[in-house]
Amino acid sequence: MLWQEKACRLLLGVLCLQVAFFIYCLCCANHLVIIVDGRKIPVIHFQGSVADALDKAQVTLRRADIVEPSLSSRVREDIHIFVTRVHTKEITNQEVIQYKILKKLDYNLHTGEQKVLQYGKIGLKRKYVQITYQNGKEVKRETLRTQVIRKPKPQVIAYGAAKAVSRGVSRPTKGGAIRNYSNLVQDGKTITVVSTAYTNTGRRTATGVYPSEGMVAVDPKVIPLGTKLYIEKYGFAVAADTGGDIKGNRVDVFFGSYNQAIKWGRRTVKVQILE
Repeated sequence: MLWQEKACRLLLGVLCLQVAFFIYCLCCANHLVIIVDGRKIPVIHFQGSVADALDKAQVTLRRADIVEPSLSSRVREDIHIFVTRVHTKEITNQEVIQYKILKKLDYNLHTGEQKVLQYGKIGLKRKYVQITYQNGKEVKRETLRTQVIRKPKPQVIAYGAAKAVSRGVSRPTKGGAIRNYSNLVQDGKTITVVSTAYTNTGRRTATGVYPSEGMVAVDPKVIPLGTKLYIEKYGFAVAADTGGDIKGNRVDVFFGSYNQAIKWGRRTVKVQILE
């Protein structure tokens, strides 16, 4: 019976140690929660730093990740450790560079007459942008560098200075578009389209710029973006936008006000392709 008595004493000692350890954990251990990747991980940690607690919970950190409190902070009871996953992505965007309009005085033209000496051509630039995400949500965009793909070509307009009794049919329009019927390029392709009108929406055009008078929306399969046009009863314009309903022989001309757009309505017009 001696061996049975020793076994009982040994078992009782083990149970006492377990109970003592349990009481120690309840009284002395730090109960903390790690919040990472959408999960809450409970951890019992006796002492050490936040980095030690993350290591114990087998949470692997990436170089850009943000940890609050800091990794060197000492753990304490009921602390919450937040791990924010951070990653970046680089993208490229192409944007339009608007051409400048240069005016030259021409004494061979009567006052009020204008003549396009050189049609402008929009340029293109490529922007390299770095996007920063935190826990999968975009928080910042930063332009790293910009590369000019094609320089813009300025539009040169000659305006008259000679006085004349009659100014003929050459006249500037209220919207600023040039309507000089005698100076139209006669050998350009002419197509008949259905035209509607739109005004400011607060959004950029398909070429990345805000719309202004002289810009029109087209179907790029019919009229490539950047094409110079002459639109009957509207004037000179550039194809700088697209639209979900603008398919085939359709154009949507831009006006600076809602009333002008409504007045234009829906009509069939001739469009001359200039360049």
